[in-house]
Amino acid sequence: MSYDKEIGQKLKTRVDNITNVYKISIAKDYAVVEGHKGILFFGEEKIVLRLKAGQVQLTGHDLSIASSQQGEIIIKGKITDVHIEGADK
Repeated sequence: MSYDKEIGQKLKTRVDNITNVYKISIAKDYAVVEGHKGILFFGEEKIVLRLKAGQVQLTGHDLSIASSQQGEIIIKGKITDVHIEGADK
């Protein structure tokens, strides 16, 4: 069981309901963003995701959404920059 799930069970709520929890993992040709609250903008050179408090902007080339589930998105392509606004970094 993950730490977040264990804490959530003890508090009887999801951890991201009480904190601004997000995680961004970047590899050579993809990125995984966990804890986002929706897509604000989508284009081949820029994708903007809403966070609980703020937003994250990923820029690059040939960006596409490989997978999207509740709170998690996998973005494929050459990511050149990640900018986070309005959230505790």
